[in-house]
Amino acid sequence: MPRHPEKLVTVLGSAYFQPIADLVERLIQRKRTRPTRVQSTHDESGYAAAGVLLLVAMFESYVSRVRFTQPKLVADATRSAVDVVLSVFPKLRHRKALEDVYVLRDLLMHGHLWEIEYEWGGPVPMVLKSAILHPAYGDKKFRRRVNSTTHRTKALSLSAFPSRVDRRDLLKVFETLWKTLLRFEVQDRFQCYVSHLHVRFKGKPVLFADLQGELKSAL
Repeated sequence: MPRHPEKLVTVLGSAYFQPIADLVERLIQRKRTRPTRVQSTHDESGYAAAGVLLLVAMFESYVSRVRFTQPKLVADATRSAVDVVLSVFPKLRHRKALEDVYVLRDLLMHGHLWEIEYEWGGPVPMVLKSAILHPAYGDKKFRRRVNSTTHRTKALSLSAFPSRVDRRDLLKVFETLWKTLLRFEVQDRFQCYVSHLHVRFKGKPVLFADLQGELKSAL
């Protein structure tokens, strides 16, 4: 049998969709308990954080595809995913929201360490008294995008405490990244074509985009 030359661009892209759907399904099977000022439940924070990280990994895969298809617009020296996106979409209206997503991604991926003092035992489950971020963590983006009083990001109100991340944060990340992917798709389906893709969810095929509605219903 004759050999035929082919090329492969190593972009996982939609291969992440089903694992994300599985995490969302597992998460919303659990009853939601409203987070305190300090933390959400163990399972809630774990599944939500894992979902955020997988969503960002999926998104960066498509960002790499954009870099591949738009070499004249993205310099090789451009490293961050947000900078790649802004190189191609300099007027992106939700750029601050996208930066907030990457603040959350960084603090989860790099394990930002907070020392938190709180009180418990009264009608309010946990009363936050103080929170100090270890000096080894937090970059310019973190300081620019996080409100030092609320300990939440400024555009999306994402939690800056890893222990407090929950499904509401996951939903906001999903919505922001999906909105950006659709911008990629409108510009050129060759670089990103996702609006038609399905996953298995609760035993039946559903559009990947519809997982956002499932998360909203579980709030």
